[in-house]
Amino acid sequence: MVTVAVLGGLAVALFGMAAVGLLADRYLAEPDGLRADLLVSDANKWAVFALLCGYVLVVEGRPLSSMTGRSLAPLAFVAVVGGGVFVLFVANAVTTPVFDRLGVGGLDEGMAGLASLSVRHRLFVAGTAGITEEVLFHGYAIERLLELTGSPLLAGGVSFAAFTASHAVGWERGAVARIAVPALLTTVMYLLVRDVVALVCIHALNDAVGLLLAGSVEDAGDAEGADAAADGTAR
Repeated sequence: MVTVAVLGGLAVALFGMAAVGLLADRYLAEPDGLRADLLVSDANKWAVFALLCGYVLVVEGRPLSSMTGRSLAPLAFVAVVGGGVFVLFVANAVTTPVFDRLGVGGLDEGMAGLASLSVRHRLFVAGTAGITEEVLFHGYAIERLLELTGSPLLAGGVSFAAFTASHAVGWERGAVARIAVPALLTTVMYLLVRDVVALVCIHALNDAVGLLLAGSVEDAGDAEGADAAADGTAR
């Protein structure tokens, strides 16, 4: 009976976001603009997150702490978060030129659109992704898969595959390939530290920096365009 309940929770955690996203795309009217699209996306994430929390409390009869892993000591927590964000930054710096050279599509178009959002909205998007995705795919899914199988490799592999596949809804294939890199790294990080709060912070901080820099990139692009136009006029 416990196993059946856990399997139901895993279905929600691993496939809930993708399923809700597909249903929204099919049955809801096309969102009018980026802000409306993000509102639907964030609402979907929080809805699945709330559903899983209710499932854990009511169906499994467990506390919410059962899907957060362990708690690191304060100094270890700071070290893990700082180290995790650094690893993601380095991985992005190393893999971006490789993907560009291979002609793999990027996130530039989506990031440029996000630059039009307010700072508060961008931070909310980053926080939403960090909290909901880490709790569903890592805190709950990996803990329950470890409980069922005892295999970190299997638990991490299933979590990584589901996490990456969930981004196939609404993203181009090239973007999904790029997202797979931090997805793999955060999965490994969770298996090493087993503290979902630390992973939430790493994920949210990484996304927040990327979203905040999106405005700077767009401004730089506008400045370069203005310079080029000025040069052309001068000639």
